[in-house]
Amino acid sequence: MTMGKYVLFVFALLFLACTNQPEKGTIIINVNVLDVATGEMWEHLDVVIDSGMIKSITDHKENLAQYENMVLGKGKYLMPGLTEMHAHIPHPSENNEQIEDVLFLYLANGITTVRGMLGHPTHLVLRSNTESGELLSPRIFTSSPSLNGNSVTSIKEAVHAVETYKKDGYDFLKIHPGIKNEVFDEIVKTAHQVHIPFAGHVPVDVGIDNALKSKYASIDHIDGFLEGLVPESAHVNPEENGFFGYDFVPLADTTKIDGLVALAKENKVWTVPTQSLFELWFSPIPADELLHQPEMRYMPIETLTEWSKRKNAIIDPSTGFNEKQWEKFDDIRKQLIFKLQKNGYGMLLGSDAPQVFNVPGFSIHREIDGLLAAGLTPLEIIQSGTINPAKYFNKENVFGQVKEGLEADLILLNANPLENLDNLQELSAVFRKGRFIPKVEINKRLAAIATKNGHASTSKTSTEKLNDQLLGQWKYYSRKGKKPAPSATFDRIKTIANGYWSMTETNILTNKMDSYQGGNYVLNDSIYSETTTFSNSSSLYLLGETRSFGLEVKGDTLILTGTNNDNNEVWTRVE
Repeated sequence: MTMGKYVLFVFALLFLACTNQPEKGTIIINVNVLDVATGEMWEHLDVVIDSGMIKSITDHKENLAQYENMVLGKGKYLMPGLTEMHAHIPHPSENNEQIEDVLFLYLANGITTVRGMLGHPTHLVLRSNTESGELLSPRIFTSSPSLNGNSVTSIKEAVHAVETYKKDGYDFLKIHPGIKNEVFDEIVKTAHQVHIPFAGHVPVDVGIDNALKSKYASIDHIDGFLEGLVPESAHVNPEENGFFGYDFVPLADTTKIDGLVALAKENKVWTVPTQSLFELWFSPIPADELLHQPEMRYMPIETLTEWSKRKNAIIDPSTGFNEKQWEKFDDIRKQLIFKLQKNGYGMLLGSDAPQVFNVPGFSIHREIDGLLAAGLTPLEIIQSGTINPAKYFNKENVFGQVKEGLEADLILLNANPLENLDNLQELSAVFRKGRFIPKVEINKRLAAIATKNGHASTSKTSTEKLNDQLLGQWKYYSRKGKKPAPSATFDRIKTIANGYWSMTETNILTNKMDSYQGGNYVLNDSIYSETTTFSNSSSLYLLGETRSFGLEVKGDTLILTGTNNDNNEVWTRVE
């Protein structure tokens, strides 16, 4: 859009603001939309969201109708939210705040759906509260409590557990190690009879061939596959396989991979690699190095201490771990991932988090790096986290694409993810069932989680220090040099958080929000420049505008002196 056309566009919006009542819902204006099914990028579209659903997707028009909420999409990219297919939702032993923090960490990384892999009765309540909108969280699918060698030791116990978990309403059964073959067979038989899927680990007594023929919904961690590469002539004891087959690496015959991949495809078994688990926890990287990854600030210090102990224990030389064998182990895993993607039934994006040095949400981007290293294409990886999970859950008419009639679980990105998958981390906003979560809200909550967990800021440059001073909420006090009006009828609250901002104005008499706007800001020495990229209809005149201010922060007072406008404002810190 040329500057002249852009000015006309803004004037058209202003005219509409004065003459029409706003349409219900949110419109994302002039955005690029990724079709995850084909990899095509559809340019210059207007996307309308209403009542949690994608109402319409149309070619961009200069003379737009006015909506309750307007989001500028020019130069941005809209795609479905990601799915974490191997998540762990904390149990009630954690406090409610900790559980909500974990769920928010997923959202903060563009994950709008999670598959919980160790269920608990309280997760059924969380699932319900999420769908009702009571809890801000990704969509939840939850497994049953663990079926393992201790929880189901007989055929009778197996039948009872499967029937009970089906009746209770769990989405699927979670299989863990230790189950004996005859008990496993009864689990499979009963699960098929009552129509509940099962997924997870491959018990050693069962083996990969039997597991695949039993029609797992998914096998996670690529569990059992490496053991399946060991020739029968080796006469190994299956119980001596080590960590996910690590001890059998010297015996593995990779020419057997194709047969296992074909068996997975024949029996429609999806794969969840959790490759990041084997590149962080079970890898030669020292714990001290992993502790310095930036996302560790979002985990409690006591959790990080425990993670360090567990990592050091599993890679201690006394366990038989050595870097050369791990490199071969990693290479075999990557061969399996590549061939399961190209010739298997399908790949699902999952990292296993929270788990040792896998921080919820952030670990999915580590997982993406691992899949890239295994040879998957950017589109294949994006599909593994969007349309493939929708197919897996038989919910293609609910989520997984940017498509009219689907729920608005979306991420708005600042750069094209097909060009560089790191751009999946360049979030401008997340939409969860239509709820707009701008980056300023994400950054503010992340900062609060880091502070609560006892992690001090690591800012070093003057700009970073100034950003730290700005972080938080500010209440409008007065114009610069003036006292506040004694009969003010409004409250203005400005939130500033690491490159993003928002402001609300609430009528004190009615306790209703009159205006809402926000966007991104840039600091250049003491000049603060904020661009409005979203607003409600009352603030429409600011949409697309950049206002610059001279900036002073004096303790809990923020002074903004307009340089390209006549707004000279004093704000006081609220939070």
